[in-house]
Amino acid sequence: MFVPQGRFHHFRFAALLILVVGSGLFTASCGDSDSDAQVASVTLQLDRDTVPLGGPVKLAVQFIVAPTHQALAEDYRVMVHFLDANGDLMWAADHDPPTPTSRWQPGQTISYTHRARIPMYPYIGDAVVTVGLYSATTGQRLPLAGEDLGGREYRGTMVSLVRQSESSFLMYQGGWHDDEYNQDANEHWRWTADRAGLSFRNPHADAVLHIEFDGRADLFDPPQQFVIRLGDVVVHESRVDSVDHQFHEVPLGADQMGEGESVTLSLEVDRTFVPSTIPGAPPGDDRDLGIRVFYTFLEPQ
Repeated sequence: MFVPQGRFHHFRFAALLILVVGSGLFTASCGDSDSDAQVASVTLQLDRDTVPLGGPVKLAVQFIVAPTHQALAEDYRVMVHFLDANGDLMWAADHDPPTPTSRWQPGQTISYTHRARIPMYPYIGDAVVTVGLYSATTGQRLPLAGEDLGGREYRGTMVSLVRQSESSFLMYQGGWHDDEYNQDANEHWRWTADRAGLSFRNPHADAVLHIEFDGRADLFDPPQQFVIRLGDVVVHESRVDSVDHQFHEVPLGADQMGEGESVTLSLEVDRTFVPSTIPGAPPGDDRDLGIRVFYTFLEPQ
């Protein structure tokens, strides 16, 4: 029997995300600051108009700093809210901009993309995506040029949220270590051994596997080689050559996945490491570790 254990994995992510986002906890502190001068104009777009629950999305954010801008005394966070049809907050994708706001200069353009994930939230339909700047310590929001929906929360764009496919729920099939979580960074992961399995219900259609991972690139010279196999066929190959997160989209053809009820992928690295053997590391962790996987999602096309 095919059991979609990944459902709990995504639901837990959604619950944690809603609990820890700072912007939703400061609604009483988003009144006027000492000055009503607009810091910048802001626009926000998504890389697609429709996204399934649990799926990835990329935000394109742009701030054009006002020519009369005065230097800010602290670094503000970017607030990104997803609102339901009633205007109620469902979840947030808050983050720090790549250029800290204390270093913004008059007339400067700050443009960047930021990856986010749609949590497994119980809502299907259109959502409004809003944007703003707020203080992580006081909750105070800065005035911006844009369509203010109230409380210095500015309209960005719309997105249609749709149901996820049954094939999007992934099962871990051996070769995985226990789930780990970093509350400060609000992220969780599982380390692989040298080989780990992922299974899902066969969508009987072309699909894309979204996967986000990193590794200990500082421990390997040359870098680890990472492959994903579907049976005997290598469907993805890359090098684990950075300590930063790597995000890959792996196309899977319907013909490659065959006619069976389920499909199993093998995630493999050519070398592993044992934490307790690293100089200066605490003793006792004798696991064989390959890569650290933060996110997987299968999306039929």
